[in-house]
Amino acid sequence: MDEAKARKLARFRVGEEKFMGKNMEPEEIKLRQEYMRNIVRGIDPWKNLTAEQMENVRIYKIRDDWYIEDHDFYEYNF
Repeated sequence: MDEAKARKLARFRVGEEKFMGKNMEPEEIKLRQEYMRNIVRGIDPWKNLTAEQMENVRIYKIRDDWYIEDHDFYEYNF
């Protein structure tokens, strides 16, 4: 897995028309989802997101803190 590329893709939602969205190729979407699933593994309620739900979520890191932004634009620190 190209972790640097996956980390960058996780900062965006899938689809340019969405807030903080970016158009992605199918391979990029798969890479992004694998990366994000590894991060949220074991974290309720994020561990059971569907692929469609995952496309509307962003994950990013600021310093030592991880954040997830849901489809309603709420940010959670984990």
